[in-house]
Amino acid sequence: MESITLNYSESNMLAKRTIEYILSLGIFEPVSKVDKLNYDEIGILKSEQARLIAEGKMRKPEMTVGFTPEERKMFDNGIPIETVFDRLLEQCAV
Repeated sequence: MESITLNYSESNMLAKRTIEYILSLGIFEPVSKVDKLNYDEIGILKSEQARLIAEGKMRKPEMTVGFTPEERKMFDNGIPIETVFDRLLEQCAV
């Protein structure tokens, strides 16, 4: 089975109506964009992840957000957050 992805703006009525017409022909089937998980399914996925980590087939996901130790010291010493963000922007600027 092949799939086609169409990206369009919801405000573009022509594109929206064209896609609705094509779907009404019955040739294509729409696929929901978001799969909503309930708590039981999330629990099953987390236990599967824990099993794979325990077997060594997967590494535990690492969080890569937050301050560096230097930035944490600046923040804890009372430097305004705007200064911290300005310095971060300088470091990340291309």
